[in-house]
Amino acid sequence: MPAVRANLLKARKVWKRLGKLLRSEGDLTPRVKGLFYKAVVQSVLLFGSETWAVTESSLRVLEGFHIRSAYRMATVNVPRKLNNNTWFYPKNEDVLEEVGLFTIQKYIEVRRQTIADSIVDRPIFKLCWDQESVRGTVPHLWWW
Repeated sequence: MPAVRANLLKARKVWKRLGKLLRSEGDLTPRVKGLFYKAVVQSVLLFGSETWAVTESSLRVLEGFHIRSAYRMATVNVPRKLNNNTWFYPKNEDVLEEVGLFTIQKYIEVRRQTIADSIVDRPIFKLCWDQESVRGTVPHLWWW
């Protein structure tokens, strides 16, 4: 959770600067804004997420930031204040679809799979896997 909080703080600062730029360019579509978000903000937000032990609470925090950012980029599926002073929030799936994003959990899974694939493809992995353990030692529990 400390790494999540630190990255979230950095991502908020980056989003604040990028949001001003995206708002000043009034003719950008939500999908183009989503591409900028993924390239700049999300890379800061998910830096190092391959090694995190992602808990349910940290995932909720990350997803909340992700959805709020998507609301700010959307033009059709935006929160609206109704007549009786209550707020209407569109479905998260509709907002993410409009902006061209997936859930934050999907992005974390893709990052982890990319790292796992690169480790498995290295020749040293096969050498380590094929080695016999020394007699009397405890067998290893592999993370994969």
